[in-house]
Amino acid sequence: MEKIAKIDPKVVDYLSQVPKQWSRHKFEPQVVCDHNTTNFVESFNACTKPFRDMPVYTLMEEAGKWCMKKIGSRFGKAIEMGPNQLTEYAAGVLEERSQQSRFCSVTAAVGGEYEVKEGAVKYPIKLDARTCGCGVWQISGIPCRHGLRVIYHQRLEATDFVSHYFKGQAYKLTYSEHMHPMPDPTQWPSFDLPIILPPPMKRASGRPPKLRKRASIFFNFSFLCATFVVSHWKWLLNASLAPLEVVT
Repeated sequence: MEKIAKIDPKVVDYLSQVPKQWSRHKFEPQVVCDHNTTNFVESFNACTKPFRDMPVYTLMEEAGKWCMKKIGSRFGKAIEMGPNQLTEYAAGVLEERSQQSRFCSVTAAVGGEYEVKEGAVKYPIKLDARTCGCGVWQISGIPCRHGLRVIYHQRLEATDFVSHYFKGQAYKLTYSEHMHPMPDPTQWPSFDLPIILPPPMKRASGRPPKLRKRASIFFNFSFLCATFVVSHWKWLLNASLAPLEVVT
């Protein structure tokens, strides 16, 4: 924050007003998510890119078809999962943190409390409350490496301490609802309604860009003017027809 304040103090004032949008220690534990990004929006925009130039109805129809395929494939995967089976994401995170937990040591206390030491830092653990001093367990819903060290020390199953949001039962509920297929417009019932025309649109001069603009280091010969091309070819023609000097 001190580095940001040196660049622009107003940014620090703004970030202090909205800590829940960027600071993990302010995230709600009930959400069970340790990051806040727009990856879903970016992925959806990338999938709808081929349909953006289509009319509104065709655009919505293609987007709905894409969503229907995606939800259908996820639902097929959910059917094969057991109610307590971890999702692929949770299983990967648990495996990675299990490898990291080998470098921690446990000291047992009373009342289900433990002290885990990692290097020179100590973290208090409450196994029944599923909390750790590092805060990762509470925010992510998956035991951190300190909590896993305690779980393995007590010879318990790590999957029993993972939030139910990352298990098969919740995965099935997420994709239990699906998008229903729509009939073709030729099969729609007819209504006596006025025809709504699109608003008038004035097209800008030139060809609209569809791809990103390349950097200036890439030279594009399509932007050469006709005068330059003609003069260049005339110079090549004259040079080829010029008599060669014989050196004696």
